[in-house]
Amino acid sequence: MPECIICPYGRSGDCMMSGVVYLITCRTCGDEYVGETGRPICVRIKEHLDGLNKSKISTPLVRHRRSNHEISDIQIGVSILSTEPEIIARKTLEACWIAAKSPKMNRKGECIAITNELALYQDLCRFDMQACC
Repeated sequence: MPECIICPYGRSGDCMMSGVVYLITCRTCGDEYVGETGRPICVRIKEHLDGLNKSKISTPLVRHRRSNHEISDIQIGVSILSTEPEIIARKTLEACWIAAKSPKMNRKGECIAITNELALYQDLCRFDMQACC
């Protein structure tokens, strides 16, 4: 993948990882979005970028661009926060990362619902909120 935003500095393979919690960062302003996928992360990030290119208002990147950057192009960075093959544990990790980072691009209702439902399982995932941020 040329100029892969997931595999920085020539590292290969990260973009093909499945079962991850990921962080998208707007390189213009630093706002963040936390998500998870069981599929290869390159597939999910391509969906985010396709939504941005097609200006699908229902997507977090388009909402962010419209409300913060007057519809100009934005550049993003992507990093993997956690890996977890089991969906319930991965969604719990996503909830923990959302609670820890308070990402501005995630919808507030989504954040509250996810963290309220799954925060009880934080200890089971061995998530250390102090160490993550």
